[in-house]
Amino acid sequence: MHRTVLLLASALVYFSIGTFGLVVFDAGIVATALILFGIPAYILARYSAAPVHVLCSVAVFAIGLSVLLEGIAHTYGIWYVLGVEELKLFGLIPLEVIVTSLLQTLFLVLLYELLFDDGEYSEVHVSHRLISIGTFSMAVFLLIGLHRYILTAVFVSYSYTWIVGILIASSFSLLIMTGSMSIRFFDRLCAFSLYASFPLLCGLYSAIVNTHIVFAYTSDYLFTFELFGASVPIEAFLMLFALPLFVATFYELYLDDAQ
Repeated sequence: MHRTVLLLASALVYFSIGTFGLVVFDAGIVATALILFGIPAYILARYSAAPVHVLCSVAVFAIGLSVLLEGIAHTYGIWYVLGVEELKLFGLIPLEVIVTSLLQTLFLVLLYELLFDDGEYSEVHVSHRLISIGTFSMAVFLLIGLHRYILTAVFVSYSYTWIVGILIASSFSLLIMTGSMSIRFFDRLCAFSLYASFPLLCGLYSAIVNTHIVFAYTSDYLFTFELFGASVPIEAFLMLFALPLFVATFYELYLDDAQ
């Protein structure tokens, strides 16, 4: 118990100091991702001796999830990441944001497993993991590609609200369909999501202050705040809880032992 509290407190101090430094030195997108998520993910992976096949599976899942969320966001103008103009997937998604999401998801999974789960990685065979997650990622690429080049007339109002709602609803649906919905399990997921929202908030703050991200479609948000010198939708704050909840649920049920 004391070890966990000490690690959590140390992480809070690290993220606070790291965010301050990133803002002071006006760090770029990739540098911000490395400081806030890459270095902590590396430390957690080494500390917990995370197997390579688990990390590979999470990485493939992270890329698919990133393309899905960023593809929808940039298609509908929910937000824009100001990356290198020439380096965009489908001419739409900055490659830097995929790297950021990859490091972010790896960090979330490792944090969940080490400090909120039992710290023991499942022995599910690597081929089973990669086939399942690879299929998910390929379906995402196909969906975004179709939407980008063929289904261009399709438009969904309040799409940011839909994204947040679908992530939360999907988490509950997965728990119910797999019979894993229990008070103990749900409390663990909520505790993790609450804690993980802080480093994600640090990332959001750095991105806004250093102008990595712009929330452009102000008329399509539920509500906006004037914060950090920019207009920020309430959905961005709800996403701080919805994303770690979905990542932890998916990881636990499909990449870990579902316990």
